[in-house]
Amino acid sequence: MSGSGSDYLADLSTDPIFDEALYCAEALLLPVTENEDGLDNHLAMAARESGIENPFSFLEPKTPEMLTSLSIMSLQSEQGSAASIRSQETQSTGFTSQPSRRTSRDNAVQPSPMVPSPPTPVRASYFVDPTDFAFDGHCSTIRHRHSASTFSTPNSVVSDSPSARQGGLRKRLKRNTGLFSLFRKDSGTSTSKPRQSDISNLQSLTLDCGHTLSKQAIRIHVQDALNSKEQITPACCGKPLPKEVLQTVLTREEADLVKNTVLPSPDAGSLRDSGYSEDGVSSMELPRLDTEIYSIVPLTVNQDLPQIDEDSFDSKLAKEAFKSLKEEQREQFHRVALFESNQRKALDAHHRWILQRLEAQYISTKSDRIREHPTELERLDEFQINAEHELRKAHATETQNVTTALKYMTAYCSGLNPTDPTLAHVVTDEDRKKLDHQRLVQQKLPAKQESAISVLRAKQDRATKNKLEKQKKELQHLNTDYENNKKAEVLQHVKETSRLEAMIQARRRRIMSRWELRFEMFRKDWENQYNTTLCGRLAHEDWPEITDDADSTIPFSSSLALYAQLAS
Repeated sequence: MSGSGSDYLADLSTDPIFDEALYCAEALLLPVTENEDGLDNHLAMAARESGIENPFSFLEPKTPEMLTSLSIMSLQSEQGSAASIRSQETQSTGFTSQPSRRTSRDNAVQPSPMVPSPPTPVRASYFVDPTDFAFDGHCSTIRHRHSASTFSTPNSVVSDSPSARQGGLRKRLKRNTGLFSLFRKDSGTSTSKPRQSDISNLQSLTLDCGHTLSKQAIRIHVQDALNSKEQITPACCGKPLPKEVLQTVLTREEADLVKNTVLPSPDAGSLRDSGYSEDGVSSMELPRLDTEIYSIVPLTVNQDLPQIDEDSFDSKLAKEAFKSLKEEQREQFHRVALFESNQRKALDAHHRWILQRLEAQYISTKSDRIREHPTELERLDEFQINAEHELRKAHATETQNVTTALKYMTAYCSGLNPTDPTLAHVVTDEDRKKLDHQRLVQQKLPAKQESAISVLRAKQDRATKNKLEKQKKELQHLNTDYENNKKAEVLQHVKETSRLEAMIQARRRRIMSRWELRFEMFRKDWENQYNTTLCGRLAHEDWPEITDDADSTIPFSSSLALYAQLAS
């Protein structure tokens, strides 16, 4: 781009592409004063009016109630981990001596009144099987994103009532009486306690290590492997879970992806699965729950349940209402997908524009320097010529002075006075030596001057070579800077593209969670109106496939249309 008309684009960055307010305005059509959090809160209030008790369980963990529950779980996990460490220390020293065992028992029976007993740690999971939920009189298959045990109220989590303390004392007494059972490594159960509803399916999920895992436990292993820094394979007791086991909670493609994109599991990677446990709670420290990390493994839906579309309703009014709801979902999906496509186009246009600017700046700077290099050499040559000219002038003056001095000394040594020949003077040997020295100086003067000229020219030649070498290195430095800047821009574009894709996926998950809640509201209203149960999963619209064609431009109605001008 060139010209003064494009100067205002020089400072254009990619910040508007990631602007949340722009997304809410163009994709979600929200007013300027509202955002997604407010939209979730309004939808949750409407869901409560429809009879849904916990609407925030459908939404992504961005709302205040969800964050409160998650923070309580993190605190509870820390307290449980500290209690596990203290329990390990007490139990390990209980075998050494009788006083140690007595002290441990006394501490368990008579705790200090200043230190309340820590609550039992709860293991949170992002993976919940839809079949694990049994609603009273309903067969809904809504995909909840969190375990029901995750969203406990603050009072139930950090309760400090006397009954809670007494329950903790009884639990410690029970733990001390079954002390030896904690060290049975060949236990038939894994640290992830299965649900009662999965007991009948455990025989088909028996692993080589002897453990039996429920679907909930398998999901926990998969989530732990994906969230680990080493990207290990989902495993139990150091042995990777078979593909057939993974396919019980994942699709075939997802199972292949998990098995092929992660590294082999180390032997120590399953310590938290094969450690000492009691009542399904590991005595080792559990990782803290990160409220900003979402599961990258999609929740599976029971394929045996029928899909409910508008043709499944007998009432014409219900058909029209469901069709209108899906049409609204289709329009929003298309609007959001179009905005995402505009974001990608804007980001690509900005990247190409930056590369074009770097190339144009590189070519312009290099051309200017190449054009200036001969001029610099000419100036250096003129400077050297002037220096030699000045040196020769100095040599001429020096030659004249030596000749004049020799003339006067010769006349003096002849015994005659040059000004008055009648006057005579005595010539000494010292005078004759000076005369001989002056004649020798005159004889050596041309060689001395020629040597000085040679030295000057050698210095000038060396200066010229240094100048040429400097110019060559300058051009090489320009090439290196251009390549480095180009690589840095490519890397920055990759990072921003990854950031945009992650943001798009997070936004889509949040949109889908709101639509799950809206479809559940529709189900509730329909069931309350007709006093019946709607079995099956309400059919959702699919996300449209909008190709990011490089030839297509961003609509002028979008605020991102400014980036389309970068390519012009």
